Amino acid sequence: MRWLFPGSLIRVEAPCLDCGEPLVIEMRDEEILTVEPPTMVGYTSSAVGGEASTRPFR
Repeated sequence: MRWLFPGSLIRVEAPCLDCGEPLVIEMRDEEILTVEPPTMVGYTSSAVGGEASTRPFR
């Protein structure tokens, strides 16, 4: 998010698309500050995170 809002606190609140429970994530630049629930995972349909061999999940 740094390229869009450098130095700003970004808070995203959204429902889980599976169960409807609330999800919250807060970040500033490259740092993730809050994740609720702590077991939250994310998925994307496009390649994210650099080279495939260095991505934590494939």
